[in-house]
Amino acid sequence: MTAEDRLGVSNQVSRFVLPICTTINMNGCAAFILVTSLFLMQNGGMPLPWTTMILWLFISVISAVGNAGVPMGCYFLTLSLMSGINAPIGIMGIILPIYTIIDMVETAENVWSDSCVCAMVDKDLKDQ
Repeated sequence: MTAEDRLGVSNQVSRFVLPICTTINMNGCAAFILVTSLFLMQNGGMPLPWTTMILWLFISVISAVGNAGVPMGCYFLTLSLMSGINAPIGIMGIILPIYTIIDMVETAENVWSDSCVCAMVDKDLKDQ
């Protein structure tokens, strides 16, 4: 594994932490859901007070945890969340042509953050 070879993480830690992080730690997806949702609501003429933004921050983090790691998973999750509040989902057509690139950036962010968590856990366990 790359975490074991390049980061020097023990195999016991990496084989326990990385599968959990892969399921729970979906930072790229949460960021996409939040930014896209606020973009759609703003362009749809919906009011965006601070309370709504903070609420959507929590919604995006919680929904990203339950998202499947499939191509375009975040796109369709955001689409379903936005259609649930009657936001203008036609605007998401602007994002669709470049979503493949966005999805690659999301995946890179998720892998990087998983590796960071793995390295931190390994460091904490070595200190004990």
